[in-house]
Amino acid sequence: MPAETGSFVSSRPASKVVLSALLAAVVFALLLWPGLLERAEMGLRDRIVGVLVAEQPSNLMILEIDSASIEAVGQWPWPRSVYASAINSLGDAGIRSLMIDVDFSASSSLGGDSELEDAIQSISEAVPTFLPVFVQRRSQEDSALMIRHPLPALADNAELVSVNMYPSDDGLVRFLSVGFRWQDSFYRGAWSALAQNADSGTWVDYAISPKSFRYVSFIDLLEGRVSKDTLRGWDVIIGSTAVELGDNLAAPLYQVLPGVVIQALGAQTLRNGGLFAVTPLAGGIIFALFWVGAILVFSRFSWQRGLKTLGVISIVWIGVFALVHVEAHLILDVFKPLFLTALVYVAINLARLDSVTLERLWLQISLRDKEALLDRIVATTNDYILCVDRNGLITKSNQAIRTLCDISESDMQNSRLSDFVPDARHGPMLLPDTPFDTFLVTRSGKRIPAQATVSRVAMSSDAIYTVVLRDLSERVARERDLEYRATHDSLTGLLNRSALFERVNETLVRNQLGCLFCIDIDYFREVNDTYGHIAGDQLLKAVAQRIENYVGNLGHCARIGGDSFALWLPDLRFTAGGGQFCEQLLEQLELPLMLTVTGDIPLQVSATAGAAEPDTRGNVHDQTADRPAATQAETLLLQATDAMRLGKQERVAVRCYSKSDNQAALRRLELVPAIRTHIANDAFYLVYQPKLDLNTLTPVGCEALLRWPQNAGEVVPVTQLIEVAESSRQIAPLTRWVVETLLAQEAEWEQKGRPRNLAVNLSARLFQDRNFIAGLKDLLKSSSGYFNVECEITETALLGNEELAQAMINELVDSGATIAIDDFGTGYSSFAYLQSLRASVLKIDRSFVSNLQDSPGNQVIVRSTINLAHELGMSVVAEGVETIGDEQFLRAHGCDLAQGYLYARPLALPDYDRWLATRKSKVSVG
Repeated sequence: MPAETGSFVSSRPASKVVLSALLAAVVFALLLWPGLLERAEMGLRDRIVGVLVAEQPSNLMILEIDSASIEAVGQWPWPRSVYASAINSLGDAGIRSLMIDVDFSASSSLGGDSELEDAIQSISEAVPTFLPVFVQRRSQEDSALMIRHPLPALADNAELVSVNMYPSDDGLVRFLSVGFRWQDSFYRGAWSALAQNADSGTWVDYAISPKSFRYVSFIDLLEGRVSKDTLRGWDVIIGSTAVELGDNLAAPLYQVLPGVVIQALGAQTLRNGGLFAVTPLAGGIIFALFWVGAILVFSRFSWQRGLKTLGVISIVWIGVFALVHVEAHLILDVFKPLFLTALVYVAINLARLDSVTLERLWLQISLRDKEALLDRIVATTNDYILCVDRNGLITKSNQAIRTLCDISESDMQNSRLSDFVPDARHGPMLLPDTPFDTFLVTRSGKRIPAQATVSRVAMSSDAIYTVVLRDLSERVARERDLEYRATHDSLTGLLNRSALFERVNETLVRNQLGCLFCIDIDYFREVNDTYGHIAGDQLLKAVAQRIENYVGNLGHCARIGGDSFALWLPDLRFTAGGGQFCEQLLEQLELPLMLTVTGDIPLQVSATAGAAEPDTRGNVHDQTADRPAATQAETLLLQATDAMRLGKQERVAVRCYSKSDNQAALRRLELVPAIRTHIANDAFYLVYQPKLDLNTLTPVGCEALLRWPQNAGEVVPVTQLIEVAESSRQIAPLTRWVVETLLAQEAEWEQKGRPRNLAVNLSARLFQDRNFIAGLKDLLKSSSGYFNVECEITETALLGNEELAQAMINELVDSGATIAIDDFGTGYSSFAYLQSLRASVLKIDRSFVSNLQDSPGNQVIVRSTINLAHELGMSVVAEGVETIGDEQFLRAHGCDLAQGYLYARPLALPDYDRWLATRKSKVSVG
């Protein structure tokens, strides 16, 4: 056998070629027998037929039961009279034949059966008429078959034809049967009837375009929009094309087609002579011819020439398939013979190879695949990869780094690594073996943080270094963001508390001089309650911006709490300009603000500042010199906060912390355990200030007031006692002690006939403590009933959690207690809360009552308050009555009760008894 260039020439016997061809035939048979080649065969056929699709002349017309017709008639199913009307119109038009693909196997509940019977009888006398009959399962669970045929009155006037269409193995309708036999009757297919063919099945020729048929909407025929000339002489099929009716079947090329269209395609195929497949014997002969021919051709050709020949054979056979399909109406196998031919080609060429050649071929394929895989990985990775020689010259780069640096592959080639990685200026050999952080410099000079990993690859000629650079921009940005969040307030952008401490400590290490201010916005809670938290956030950001702009580079600003800010001015004392600086800052903060939430209404707020500074010895006031610097910063802030709080109480804008403040703070700290001890030891005592009826000056009750134990050293003012108890969360046990002490005396009070109206002060903080109120209700229930307990609360009781406080106040009222509003007129929302608190008594604060004769303004306030309270059904108590003139004014304007030094100071219980006795004698004498 002659040799050809580039070919493998076999030195083996011819038997080896035949054996390989037989092996190919066996493989083909193993695939053919179970039908594994059918899907590929059908798929290739459909693609070829899809090219052949064309419209053909046809006399078939489809009268569509489409969506437009269903909508126009207005109901489904239709009355049989609708079909009768259409059939009568078709009969009048002179059609050639009629096929009705509609199920008339049961009587219609909508009527019209007799009309339909008459219409079918009438048209069947003139033209061939066909009605459907079909076989189906009885139910989903019962596989037994049953036949469905039209009503007898209809069936007697038409030929019954089969409309059963069965899908092939691939689920698509490809073949239409000749019909079926049921008992003694044979029903030919509707397609055979329409083609006037008695007993022939056919493959459906999908090369016939469905556009070959004429389509008429059912509603157009009913409404007279179709002329008789249009219908005359046509073979008409009435059937459903509406998707919602579900009469659609899976078909090649078109995915789904209405059943009536497939019937028309089958009828037209039969009219064209039918479409038939070759017999198994003929198919086997074709396979054998292809097998033998492949052996003869490929055993003589090189693998390259054989491959070209295989391509030519494929093209020619596809052309033969198309020609036979169109001209001879015959279906040949197209994929299977070509697949057999390809198997023989592969088997023969593999048989020509010896073991060494096969091994080399496999090695080349493997290496090529691995190289392609590596190239693909390198090209698609997000990392930047460079290959450099020992001199630091770039020999290869991936697309990622070339895109980043905006440089072409040729320009990158032979460039120095140090041009892109400055840390490699001494060559790749001196770079670390472990990953390290560096910078990648782009062509434009942009520096990108990156992590570099350098690896040495030993080659036969020289060493190659791979440099893998990973972009750290996102990591660095995240680290910076985390660092910013750790040191700054998220809302205002100012420093947070810990970052401020660091700045203060750094300054104090260098120089024990500076001033720290704590600034708190006045009435911030009212802004939140009035305008909402969005307005509160906008206000905080605006205040922060003003503070930052005013301070500039002179110090550090921070947000340390909800509405609290801190300001650290290093190298500046309070008396040497720090205080004046802060006062000017507060003036800036008081300028009107325009917020988005408030619209055109300007918002104006004020602020209070407290200041603290280390003393000249380098210590915070009364702190030891060896205390850690961090504690100094924290202590300075605590002292500034304390000074700010004292400033609010004293109503001064800026207040500096002093040694006396420190002593007072220490004193408050000492009071915390003392209060707890005195409660446990039952050491506190109560005093009672009488209340009198202003009209008769008769005692009607008293107010119970708490006092510090007389034998406990220095006397603690009651205001300081309450303040410390509230801040140390001891106000609840302290109030409970007061109520328990009073209830323990109740029997004695009743025995001695003391006035039974008893007022007790309740802190506003208690109305945020559900457990205390529940306990107080239990205590009041344990009362014998002599006391009429009056709970005095301030207007601030509803601040904070208003709903919770209101609910607990209601619980007290429902349990029998009386609510009195204490210190009325000193709060922020007095009139708004009067009805919400369900109060029965209103107490006018002493600041309005004392020396009424000398204050016309207070007279107006008191007079208005009395009138308002009476209008709301409340009684009025005036506190702080000290002169006869005050008493006369109050009585003249209808005030109900009074208490004050004019009548008695708060009295111990024995003194209260003596006062009552004296008072009764005076009233008797009067």
